[in-house]
This record gives sequence, structure tokens and C-alpha cells, in this order.
Amino acid sequence: MDDRKVHWQPDPPPPVDGLRDTAGPWLWRLWVVVPLMVLLGTALVQWLAIHASQQTVITQLSAQQADETEMLARLMGSKFEQSQKVLGALAEAAAPWVQGPASQPPPLLEQGLAATRYFDSLVFARGTQVFRRHVRDAGEGDEAVEPAERDVLRRVMVDGKPLVSEPFKSASGGPSIALGIALRDKQGAVQGAMAGVLRLQSQSLLPVSLAATPPDSGQLVLMTAAGVLVSHPDPTRILGTTEDDALLAPVLQRWQERAARGGAQTAQSWWLAPNLVSVAQMPAARWLVVRVMPHDQSLQSWGRQWRSWWWLLLMPVALAALTCLWLWAHSRRFKQLVAQTPLPAAPTPVLALASGPVQVADPASGPPPDEIDRMGMHLQELGQQRESLAEQLRQQQQLAESVLAHARFSFLLLQRDQIQQVSQALAHLLGYSRQDLQGQPVRMLAMADQDFDQAWEQLAPDLERLGSAETSVVLRHQSGAPVMVSLHLVNIAQAGPDLRWCFVRAGQARVAAQSPSRMDKLTLLPNYEALLLHLTALLQARREGLDQSSPSAPVLFYVNVDNMSAINALAGHAQGDLVLQHVARQLQLLQPFQGYAARVAGDKFALVLRQCSPEKAHELAAQLCDTLQNWQPQLRSKHFVVTVSIGLLQMDASFSDALQVVRAADMASYSAKRQGGNRACWREAKVA
Repeated sequence: MDDRKVHWQPDPPPPVDGLRDTAGPWLWRLWVVVPLMVLLGTALVQWLAIHASQQTVITQLSAQQADETEMLARLMGSKFEQSQKVLGALAEAAAPWVQGPASQPPPLLEQGLAATRYFDSLVFARGTQVFRRHVRDAGEGDEAVEPAERDVLRRVMVDGKPLVSEPFKSASGGPSIALGIALRDKQGAVQGAMAGVLRLQSQSLLPVSLAATPPDSGQLVLMTAAGVLVSHPDPTRILGTTEDDALLAPVLQRWQERAARGGAQTAQSWWLAPNLVSVAQMPAARWLVVRVMPHDQSLQSWGRQWRSWWWLLLMPVALAALTCLWLWAHSRRFKQLVAQTPLPAAPTPVLALASGPVQVADPASGPPPDEIDRMGMHLQELGQQRESLAEQLRQQQQLAESVLAHARFSFLLLQRDQIQQVSQALAHLLGYSRQDLQGQPVRMLAMADQDFDQAWEQLAPDLERLGSAETSVVLRHQSGAPVMVSLHLVNIAQAGPDLRWCFVRAGQARVAAQSPSRMDKLTLLPNYEALLLHLTALLQARREGLDQSSPSAPVLFYVNVDNMSAINALAGHAQGDLVLQHVARQLQLLQPFQGYAARVAGDKFALVLRQCSPEKAHELAAQLCDTLQNWQPQLRSKHFVVTVSIGLLQMDASFSDALQVVRAADMASYSAKRQGGNRACWREAKVA
């Protein structure tokens, strides 16, 4: 054999026309599962729609039936009111009888008034004399007075109020009720009583057709609040109770519970399968009108409506067919993608050199990957690439954050006029934290709006022509002091629209608050005038909401050297100046990046800490007292102990100006001096 090498190449992907062998069983399962899920999902949605429609119809039917029952109860109640008015007119006609001899019958019966024929019979009571008279049926005699009628007459004579008796079965047959009213003399005293007796099925109160309701209208039942049946489709149930009734008993119980809770006595409907039950109360007699509508009859109209929509059942079938068409249209593209998806490295036959044997892969190593395996391998590869890109992005973000936090040069990343990123060096230079500046408009750093507009007019031509520009501007320190800086702006349009780097030459920038007129020559600290300007800027920033990086208000340390007059008298003013310079250095050591130390006058100093809690302020004050007390300098061969009295004050919104702040802190320092010195006192006693 010659020395030529033989390389084996895998077969090319199958052509599009021969994709039937490429697709595996997963694709065919998809053709079955997806249409079936669409079919079931559409059927479920239709069932929910039908159920919701049924509930809506039930609610509407309940309200409609309740209104109809309420109207029927009011009509029946008007009958009672009419009967009571007629009885009241008869009582006025019978009133002279209670003032005459007791043996004579009421003249009302002899006058033949038409109103007397409204009732079936009239019952009169005067003292122990009780008798009745039929007025509608002239041929019937006067039988004994019923116990229920006597009870109504007795209660009317005792209470003097009109009453309606419970239904009772009279001797004349059929259920009856008695409406009682008092008979009074001219002075208004109750001398007797009369009652009008009505048979419930007579034409004067309830028509006979009340119980015989049409089949499609359900049942109509009239009963008292105690559960006594007044009217019922079954005549044998009249004057019975609802205790043994499986439908009326729970209805009466629900109504009584609703009344016990203080609910409004309006019509109410309940679903008690398989019936829709509505209950309303008659206004006069306090009886209950109950209407029972079978469930199938109440939903009959709704059922007819849905039977006309039978074609909706074809919607799931149509959607399933459309889904199959969609799958068929996209499966060809899916098969093509599967066929063109490269497989990862797998065991393949290898033809060795001529000097070695030929190795062929074992065909029993496993079945070839199907379309899901191919897509899964490809997705796994994409996932690994995504994780790699995410790791690179995380590293880039960490690198950028490290540069922003630790770089010695100062810069901003601007998008239009918004600050996107800021370095820690620039934030310290301007007295802010990075969180204070990110997302804020860059205009907040300008001393004045006109300075910002003027600087932008100078930079705009070079930025548009060259892509970069440089100028010197005055920025605003967080305390309000001006800061001279040199800016270098660079457009970075490749990274995004309106993005610019703004580099600040921090080596030439410095806080320009200490002009010669505002500098103390002995301690090289700002003087009293500079302190007032700084406090005024802090108060203004606090009121305008610009200083929100600290949860607490700035703290002012007002330091008063206790024994400075003794040092000047014993050691001389030159040695006293050394002590003042030492105190100034100690204050400078205590101030962080955002602190401000100043000499007020003579032996008085001030230290302003913008981000300092009351606990931390008290700790720093105690540290300053201990440091100065342990110093014990030797001046002109004499040892001195230097102590200070410190007044602590939180600059909240209650102060109107800087002078008020200084006076309050000065008073706090004098409080510490009166307590023996070498201590700190707060302006308010709430802080220890």
C-alpha cells in the first residue's frame, strides 16, 4: 500500500424531498396531541361560557321572580288594608251602641248598610256580652263565637289597637280570619270591640284561583310568619304547618334567620334544587307569599336559546382542522431544520494509515439520534454558548465596576443630559456618592444654568465636527461650593445613540471654597464666613431635597477649648497658637471625604459631617476629647492638659438660617462647659 492517507467524511444531510425518513415518531405524536389539546381546550372554553351564561340567566330569573312575588304580596296586602278601612267605617257607625243599653243589639245590623256585607260575619263584644251575626248569608243562623274570635276581641279591648287573628277553621267551613277594632265612647275610652270575619277563599280577600296556578307558573303558597299554611295548591294542607314540608320548612327558616339578622324585609329568592323559591312579606298581615318555580321550567327559555346555537359544537372541530393544516405547513420546515442540524462528535469509522488496521464503529453502540435528539444537542450547544457569553458579560461588568470604583481618574458616562455612570473619584471630588449621581441630570452639577448653557455652546461645534471637545467649567460641590475642573467629552455613537464619555482632569481640579478672604491664616482652615456659606448651602440642599443620600440630617460639632485663656496667660500666645493648630489638625483627621472643618473665632472651631448618625457623632466627640486630654503638651517647661467642650447639633428643617444653627450649637457647647468640660452635649436632651 502507498503512503496516501484516506479520510472518511459523513454522509451529507438528506435532501428536502426525502424528509420522510428524517422525521421520527415525535413529529407524528405532535400531529395527534396538538389537535386533541385544541379540541379539548375549545370544548372547555365553550362549557365555561355556557355555565357562565346559565348563571347569568339564573340571576336574572331570580331577580324577576322576586319582583313578581313582591308585587303579588303588595296586592294581597292592599286587600287587608281595604278590609281594615271598611271595618274602621263600621266601627264609627257602631260607636253609639257602646253608650246605650247593653241589652239592645248594635243598630248597625238593623240599618242594612252595604259595607256590612263586605264581611262574612260580624262579632261584637261589650263587657261580658259577646254575640255574632251573619251578614253575607242571610239564611244562616248565628252560631257560637269561635275561640279565635274571642281572643281577638279580648286583646283589642285590652290593647285598644286593631288586630288581625291567625287563620282558623270556622264552624261555617273553610279557613277564616278575624279583623278586630276597638269601639270607643265620646271621651275616647274603649267600651267594647267588634271583629269582621272573612273566609280566606271568599271573593272579598283571596280569589279562588290563587291556589289553582297554571302549570308553567309553578306553585303559589301563602303562610303566616309562624308557618301556618293559609293557601296551598293541595286543599288538604290548608291550616297545616310547614314542619313536615321538605321545601317550605327550610324556606321559612332562612327567612326567619334573615329577619333575625336585621335584613331588609324585601323579596328574596333562593335556589333549592330543583326549584327556584321566592319569598315576599305582605305589608299588613305580615304573612309570607312563597312562589316555587321548578328548575327545568325556569331555564326553559335559556335551553331553547342554546339549542339554537348547536352550530357552536362545530367550532372545536374546525379549530382542530385548522391546527392540523398549520402543523402540516410547518412540519416540512421543521423536518428540514432537523435534517440540516449537525450532530456533535460521535463514534465514526476511522480508516487508519496503510500500516495499521481499519477500525469500524460498532453498529450495536446505539440507535441513531432522532429529530428530538438532534434539536436537543443543538439547543444544548446554544445553551453553553449563552452561558459562556453571560460569563464574559459578568466579567466585563465586574471589570467596569472595578474601574469605576478604584480608578484614580474622574469621568462620567452621559446619555443626552442624563448621568448613566460615574467614577468614585469624581463622586468624592464633588461631595456625593455614586448612587446620588446615577440617573440624575448633569445640569445639577452646574453652578448656574447659564454656565451650563455657555459651556455646551462651546463644546457642541467640536463634538459634531471632531467627535471630541475640551473646556474648563465650574461645577457645584454638594455643599454648594464651586469646583474648578477641566472636561474632555468624547462621542461614542458606536455603543448607542447620544452616548458620551466626559473625562475630568482630577489632577488640576480642587475645591475652590477657600479663597484668601475666607481662609484662617493660623490654622489654614476656612473661617467663620466660609462656614456660614457652607451651612447655608447645606440647609438649602436639605430643603430642596438634593441631599437624600444620608438617612439622617448633617451633624455640626461646635468645639470650644476649655482652658485656652490659662494657656495664653502662663505660656504665651505663641504657645497658645500651637495648641490651636493641634486642635485644627485633630479636626481634620476626624473629617471624612464629605466633612467640613472650620475655625469660628479664637478658641472655637466647627466640624460638619454630612453623613453621620447621632451614635457615630457621639463616638467621634468622645474620641476627640480623649485624644486632646491625653496629649498634655509641655509649653515653657510646664505641662498642660487640653480639654474641649463640644456642642452637637443635627441640622434639620427646623432651622431658618446658618446663624441660628451656629447659635444653637454654641449654646450646646456652653452647656458642656458648665458641666465641667471635656464632654459633649446635644442641643436636644433626647440624645444621650
